Amino acid sequence: MVVILLGLFFASEALLAERTTNARGDESINTVKRYTTVDLHLDQYRFEAGKPIVLKFQITNSGYRTIRIYPFEPAEKTYQFEVLDSAGYELQPARRDHNSAMDKERKAVVNLSGQNVREIILQPGESFEKTIDLSKHFDFRPGETYRITGYFFPDARHNVFLRSRDSVELQIKERKSQYLFQRPELEAEEAGLSPEETVYLFLSAEMRRNWKNYLKYLDLPRYITSYDRFSGRYASANAPDRHQILQEFSRYLTADPTDRLRRFRITGTRRTDVADRAEVTVEALRMSAGYRVAYEYTYTLERAEREGFWKIIHVVARVL
Repeated sequence: MVVILLGLFFASEALLAERTTNARGDESINTVKRYTTVDLHLDQYRFEAGKPIVLKFQITNSGYRTIRIYPFEPAEKTYQFEVLDSAGYELQPARRDHNSAMDKERKAVVNLSGQNVREIILQPGESFEKTIDLSKHFDFRPGETYRITGYFFPDARHNVFLRSRDSVELQIKERKSQYLFQRPELEAEEAGLSPEETVYLFLSAEMRRNWKNYLKYLDLPRYITSYDRFSGRYASANAPDRHQILQEFSRYLTADPTDRLRRFRITGTRRTDVADRAEVTVEALRMSAGYRVAYEYTYTLERAEREGFWKIIHVVARVL
């Protein structure tokens, strides 16, 4: 009788232990979602039209338990993307002929439903990468800039996905005509960065929190006049104090803002009546504590002493 009771006791303990795992014996899909991070990587920013655009989709176990992931074939079911152009419109996946030899290739492992599936086991701190040629899935337009966010489905049978921690940007170069040598009347491009390129790199540096690059596009002694909090003190201070105020202003600009810049697009550029000066207008979307606010910025730039380079000397902002 004692033996029977002990047997029933240990059997009940085993049943209770199994409830912490799913039918496969691994952690639940919610646990995978909680301890898995997704990152996107591009080796370059600008691409030739029609050339491969290879993106690295990295999955990392950031928790303290082993996780199991079941990516399905075809890969489009597991690795998905949101692609936005510079105007904020989503680019839809292109229709492709899926009868190629690559698309016909399937994994030999199937589940009870007959779906092709394989298992990837990640120990804490381990990661794996999936390389995807985006040009095979989207028709990118030459001259356009795109922002790409990744979505990873750890088990394609469940409608549970993980969003990439950040987005990546890429630009498709304009197509170059093979007959350009017959057009000698075309003007050569301006040397160095244009005003709009300068503003684009400046705001991109803010989005990536690359503050070293962010500050190099500013003429701080003149840009400080755009901020009432510092302009009065700076104008009335002597030379040593001005240097200290500029350092304080730099720290203010590069502090992690509460209203993070999420999206922007350059809407116009014009040259002013003043020589070597230009204005660039930008529409930007910022987010803070779940709220979205749209702004219009007008940046004033002046050509720096080095020919071909511009510095931002002033900004005016208004809420749209």
